[in-house]
Amino acid sequence: MQVAIFGIGGVTRTFRQWPERVLGERLVRLGHSVVAYGYHDPRSPHLKERSEEIGGIQVRRVSPRFWPARSLRKEMARNLMPDVAHLMHPRNVLAFPATRLLRQWHVPRVFTWLGPFHDPYLVDDRESPLEAPPHYDRPIFSLRKLLRQLWQGQGLRDNLRNFALHWPLAQADLFLACSEHEARELTRLGMPQERIRVVPLWIEAEEIRALPARPPEQLFSRPLILFIGQLTRRKGADVLLEAIPGVLRRYPAASFAIVSHNPTGWPEIEQRALALGVRGALHFLGQVSEEEKVALLRACDVYVLPSRYEGFGLPLLEAMACGAPIVASDVPVIHEILRDGENGLLVPRDDPQALAAALLRVLGDPVLRARLVEGGERALRERYDGERLIRQVVAAYEEAIAWVRKEGGSRDG
Repeated sequence: MQVAIFGIGGVTRTFRQWPERVLGERLVRLGHSVVAYGYHDPRSPHLKERSEEIGGIQVRRVSPRFWPARSLRKEMARNLMPDVAHLMHPRNVLAFPATRLLRQWHVPRVFTWLGPFHDPYLVDDRESPLEAPPHYDRPIFSLRKLLRQLWQGQGLRDNLRNFALHWPLAQADLFLACSEHEARELTRLGMPQERIRVVPLWIEAEEIRALPARPPEQLFSRPLILFIGQLTRRKGADVLLEAIPGVLRRYPAASFAIVSHNPTGWPEIEQRALALGVRGALHFLGQVSEEEKVALLRACDVYVLPSRYEGFGLPLLEAMACGAPIVASDVPVIHEILRDGENGLLVPRDDPQALAAALLRVLGDPVLRARLVEGGERALRERYDGERLIRQVVAAYEEAIAWVRKEGGSRDG
C-alpha cells in the first residue's frame, strides 16, 4: 500500500516518538511505502532539510501555504500516487491544498484531528479551552457557509482561514480519532458517526526500554519531580510552581526539573519562583536529547503533567515506559489514558493544593508508587501496544479505500 501522511512538524530525526514518525515506521515495517509531507522551515534544525529518508519514510518538506501551494503540488506529483492519504492536526495548513489535489485524484482521505480543542475557532482560548463551552457554530466546513459569512460583511481574511482549516475535515472519507473525546467532538460538529473509528496513539516503548541505563547528566537532591513540556499556560507549569511550597514543607530538599524545547515563558516562571521563595528548588534544563529525557524519567520519583488540556498526552506513555509514577490533571484526554489510582493519580485542573497533596501522597507511599508503575506497564501492554494498533490503522485505511471504490470517488462538497 502507498500511504501519504500530511502533518505539521511531522517526521524528524529529533523527536522520535511523534505520531507521524511512529505511524510511518510501523507501516514501513509491514511492507507499505510511506511518504510524509510536512512544513519546511530553514530556521529550524529539525525542519530545514527539504528531502530526506528517516526510518524508511520518504520525508518531503514544503512551504506551509494554503494557496497556491506550488511546492506541495510539485512534490506530490514527483511521488507515486498514494492509495490512501492520512491528514493530521487541527491547524495543518497543508491539509487544504492536499485535499484539493487528493479529491481530483480520487485518493481516499483519513483524518486524525489530534485534539479538537487546539482549534482556535472552536474554543475561545486554546491555552485554557475548558473554561468556556465550545462554539460548534463557528467552524466553516462548506463553501456555502463561507459565502454567507462574507455576504454578511464579516472579515474576509479570518473567514477564509477558517474555511481553509475546516473544509478538509468535512471532506474526509473516514475519521481516525485518537481518543473518545475526539470522536465525541467530531460527532457534535456534525461529522457522520458511522465514519468515525477510534484508535489511540502509541509510542515505541520497547525502543525506550532498550536504551542503556545511565544516570542523568545533572545531580539532583531528592525527591525529584519532573515536568516535560512547553512553558505555556495550557501545560500548567504555573500550577506546578504554586504547588512547590506545599511539597517543600514536607521535603525541603526536593528538586523540580523542567525540560522544555522552547524557553519562551521561563523568565515569567523564574520571577514567580523568586517571589514564592522556591527558585533554589527549580532546575531548568531546556531541551535535552531523547537519551537524557529517558534517563530523567527513569530517575525521577514522580512525573507530573498539570495540563489544562491535552490533545492526547504521549509523555504519559513515555513516563510509563520508563517506570515513573504519574500525577496529572483530570482533563481530556489524560483521564482516558490514566485510571485514577491504577496507573496514575488524577487531580482537578488549576488546583495547586490538590496537586501538592497528590505529589506528597505518591512520595510518601512506596506501595502506591509500585502500584502506579505496575499499572502503567499493564496499560502499555494492554491498551497501547503498537503491533495491535497499527493493524487497526491499516484496517481503517482499507475500509476507506473500499468505501471510496464502492461510491465511485471520494466525498464531494
